[in-house]
Parts: sequence; C-alpha cells; structure tokens
Amino acid sequence: MLTEFNHYGIVIRDLKASLAFYQDILGAKIVFEGFIPSSRTDVVYLQIAGGLIELLHRAEPAPDEVFGVTHIAFLSDDLDADYARLVAAGHDGLVAPKVAGTGHGRLAFLRDPNGARVELIQRDGQMRVDPIEHPIVKSFDHYSLTANDLDGALDFYQGRLGMKTLKLMEVPATQLSIVYLHYGYDVLELLHRPTPSTAGSIYGHFALRVDSVDDALAAFAAQAVPAEPGTPKPAGTGIGRIGIIRDPDGVKIELVDRPDLRDL
Repeated sequence: MLTEFNHYGIVIRDLKASLAFYQDILGAKIVFEGFIPSSRTDVVYLQIAGGLIELLHRAEPAPDEVFGVTHIAFLSDDLDADYARLVAAGHDGLVAPKVAGTGHGRLAFLRDPNGARVELIQRDGQMRVDPIEHPIVKSFDHYSLTANDLDGALDFYQGRLGMKTLKLMEVPATQLSIVYLHYGYDVLELLHRPTPSTAGSIYGHFALRVDSVDDALAAFAAQAVPAEPGTPKPAGTGIGRIGIIRDPDGVKIELVDRPDLRDL
C-alpha cells in the first residue's frame, strides 16, 4: 500500500546554484545524496521545514531536457503489488518496478489521469528528519497540480492511492475549485477550472507557510530573490495573502500566510 506523499522531483541546470538557493534562502537540509552512473545524474533530496523535494542534475542534459518539476512521488511498502494494481485499473505504466539508479531502494513510474508523471518508491531507510526550524519558513504547506479532469484525479489520488480529503474550496469569482488531499503532514492541492488549462506546467508550484508574506518577501529580496510581479496579493480563496518567488530554474514557490491547512 501507499504510505506517504514523498516529494516533487525537480530537474535542475546548476547544482551549486540550486543548493545555494534552497539551503541559504529557504533553510533546506540535505537528507540524501546519490549518483546514477548510467546517466551521470546527481540526486539530492532536500528537506524544507517538514517537506521534501528531489533535485536531479545531469552532467550532460539532452537537447530536449525539461527543467523544473517533472514528477511527484509516493512511498510504497509493496511496490510490485501497488504498481500492478494501478496498471490493472487502467493507469498508464511508464517504468516497471526496478532497482533505483542510485542503488538505493526500488522505483516505478506511471501517469495519473491528467498526465502527471507519478513515481512509486520503496526504500529500506528513512530520509526525513524532524521538521527544520527557519526564521521565515514555518511549514511546508502543499504541492500543487492542475487537474483538468478533477473526477479522474480524485479517483486516482483518493480511491487508488488512499489520500484523505483535507479541504474543499470554491472561488466563485474565477470558478476555480481547489481540493486539498493529504497523507498526514504532506498535502496535495488539485486545481480545477471549468475551462481546461493547456498553458504552463501541470506541476503548478509548491507552497510554504510564513507568518507574514510581506516580511518574507522583503527578507528574500534582501538576499537578491525578488518577488514575482503582482505579488504580494490577497489569496484567491480570501484567506490570507500570497507571494511568489522562483528558484534558479523558474520553479514557482508560493508563500502563504494563512493558518495551517489542518486548522482551517
């Protein structure tokens, strides 16, 4: 069975620049480092507050390499059975269970109903440490996906992967539906609009909770990380405010100063 929503996987151009951003700006801590000899890929897991991201850096990226978020990952305690169950239910299998390129555990890949690449991983060891304290980042809030087929996404993540509903929000002004699902600490946000969105990445952003978006953006700007134009601004849900910064590869990072989702 699936036991944890584990990480966003991010393909990066410059390992040194990305580590400097995530460690020096967001207070991330390296919890795993590995190397895939066949593709000369560095694999680094970072923990920000209590959440994980994976950085993948290839020494010689292909001409058509996609940089930014490329997959989401879930932990399994029975990889072969979970992969077989999901493929039998009609979900596209991409990579059958095999030993991970780093030699650390096993993995498989398939697609969700909206085309997101989903990794299933099984490991013997634990990567996470206790939540990391930071003067600005208070907690990892959520990972976000566009769900043009919301019913399909809910069937997959709730019905097949076992995530629980945390919160459902409707934004009448934009006809946006937001569904928050979780495994304990880790939250997945599904964004659905009546008119399907075909622009941009299906992996919209990940979000970090702060005490004050204005103070956080000012502190990051002082470290040469500017706010996205148009932010800060009131959140579309009407709860708190949001600010946006980007990592060296353009990955969108949303800052929110609302209460923890579990307390709303």
